[in-house]
Amino acid sequence: MRSNIFLTVLLMLAASWCRAQVCGCTDSLAVNYNADATVNDGSCLYDSTVITPVEIAELDSLLFDTSALLYWENNYWTYNDWFDSCLYMIDSTNGAILNTICFEGGVNRNSEELAQDSLYIYIGVTGNNHGNRHDLHILRIKKESILNQPFEVDTIWYSYEDQTDFSYQTENNDFDCEAFLVTDDSIYLFTKQWVSEQTTVYGLPKTPGTYIAHRHETYDVKGLVTGCTYLPQYRLLVLCGYDYNGGHFWDALHPFILLLYDFQGDNFFSGNKRRLDFEMLAKAQIEAIATSNALDYYITNEHFTKVVGFVAFDISAKLQRLDLREYLIPYLSQYMDSFPPPPDTFPAPDAVPDVQSVKDHFRVYPNPATDQLHIDFPQEFLGANYEIRNLAGRKVAGGTLRDNTILLSNKNMAVGEYLLVIRKRGQQHSFKFVRKER
Repeated sequence: MRSNIFLTVLLMLAASWCRAQVCGCTDSLAVNYNADATVNDGSCLYDSTVITPVEIAELDSLLFDTSALLYWENNYWTYNDWFDSCLYMIDSTNGAILNTICFEGGVNRNSEELAQDSLYIYIGVTGNNHGNRHDLHILRIKKESILNQPFEVDTIWYSYEDQTDFSYQTENNDFDCEAFLVTDDSIYLFTKQWVSEQTTVYGLPKTPGTYIAHRHETYDVKGLVTGCTYLPQYRLLVLCGYDYNGGHFWDALHPFILLLYDFQGDNFFSGNKRRLDFEMLAKAQIEAIATSNALDYYITNEHFTKVVGFVAFDISAKLQRLDLREYLIPYLSQYMDSFPPPPDTFPAPDAVPDVQSVKDHFRVYPNPATDQLHIDFPQEFLGANYEIRNLAGRKVAGGTLRDNTILLSNKNMAVGEYLLVIRKRGQQHSFKFVRKER
């Protein structure tokens, strides 16, 4: 009842506001974009969109159950969801494990998400596939103690306000959760609802204690939500997951992400809602997503095996990357003086650098190219290392920038699209190009 009253009041306020403003779809990428609209009313509609990630690498066998991903201390960290109490730092260029931090004495049982604020890392022991757990909780670990030790850990216990049935209902309940985010004063859980394939947002305080998680809003995701990454400074939230379709394998495990942006306050579904689907042949149990710059997103999937009839499927745990500039730059450009920013250096709104776009410093040509690729670059990048990778993430060529010519005669370089990656002193710049026939 409380939620219905809140929604009614919200709609009344929105209607009153819209009488004084022009409400409508303000996203130029939407099919119902209204150029006269001054207030985004969350009505934007989008064409069905299929995206293709770049596969970076298969993950180390230690990470077969990767279930969370977080960008912290200038690196990506992941966490397994079962009987492993270690944080693993992974290299975003090749998936290798760079560092391991283990928490002694903890028993990990369905730890499904990592989140953070300025002081703490939050580990969510929130998985509830069977719907019968009475011990759902989130561990709060002081960041400084992770780096310096000993660990300072406390616990936030919770239960759902509307769960009354705790019987054993494997993959048949609405109270599983693998995604949550942290705001200034709250934690918001996004449920993984096995039957309806919707998600419901529940809120609770982020301080240690025992709480009732209160129900907020529900959205029909048409899939299982398994992870999220949140950038409050841009009013941007990205959910990831996969289609379930009743567990019928041939129709399931198709990954998707859901872009939520330009929302009001903590009403995450009040703004634009755009679903991006992976291609139909891509099957993976996507579990986590993270970003350092709001444009390049890294996702992990856990190892999955299944025998269907006489066919055995074995999907390795992988790290993949998504470039979402095409879908987000029109919105995010309001926070920047120039676009696009270099990868992994997207600044906060109050720290916009006084420099020109990457395109003003680098020039890659001709594009398409045949046997040679020319690149103009700043003097300080002389001697930088470069790699050429295909769109599956596999390295096909590499070397050092000695002049402005890169030969494309490598026998591994067939006709098609490639990514040129240049790195020096912690900076990385990427450029797409096409190799064509002579």
